[in-house]
Amino acid sequence: MVLAQWREIRWSLWLGLTFLFLVLIGLVQGGLWLKAFATSADQLPIEEVALMGERRFTADQEVRDALHNLETWSLFTADVGQIRDALDDLPWVDRVTVRREWPNRLRVFLVEQQPVAHWHGEGWLNDRAEPFQAPVRPGLDALPELRGPQGSATKVWQMWQQVSELLALNGHTGHSLSLSGRHAWQLVLDNGIALELGRKDTLARVQRFIDVWPELQRDGRVLERVDLRYDTGLAVRWQQNEQEKQKG
Repeated sequence: MVLAQWREIRWSLWLGLTFLFLVLIGLVQGGLWLKAFATSADQLPIEEVALMGERRFTADQEVRDALHNLETWSLFTADVGQIRDALDDLPWVDRVTVRREWPNRLRVFLVEQQPVAHWHGEGWLNDRAEPFQAPVRPGLDALPELRGPQGSATKVWQMWQQVSELLALNGHTGHSLSLSGRHAWQLVLDNGIALELGRKDTLARVQRFIDVWPELQRDGRVLERVDLRYDTGLAVRWQQNEQEKQKG
């Protein structure tokens, strides 16, 4: 009796172990199949890229070129970080978010740089006063020209905002603002007149020019440069006419 029970237990144990072994084999094979399926671009290809966000300066072809590796990836194996970095390297792109969407789509949200000024001629300042490099695009000619030493972009942009507001209140428009290595300011108006403002009392000196502008206009000659680097008063340089240039 005892022997029969022992044999029955042994058979039950072997059957249980065999079943467990078969289950484990099935899980492994299923995992391998699922991995192969997920990593095969033919099985789960990325068939659509949903590109979100307003774009003014980044062309569709630039985005396609940046995503040329997509055809070699499946939805699961696509390196989201690499895709984000590739798009972020585009010159007019500020930041990028990439998400997978079942069954065959990537959603890309792209935010472009918002230029507020030219910086040192060939570069730009964005709306956070951060310098960046990007190709010229149409419609940006009216942005102010700003210059300054390395690390001075925020200071120059803030001064430009204050100066341009003061000018606008009095019927003037600025064209460019420069900060020299000695921290002296020069402002050029849209009519070409250069204002030397020095290193202190910048807004007060701009106001001094505004106050004397009506009197300067009555002279009838064309202003070239106004030096306001004095505690009181100013020095004026007039443009030479053709006869004066020939005599000179």
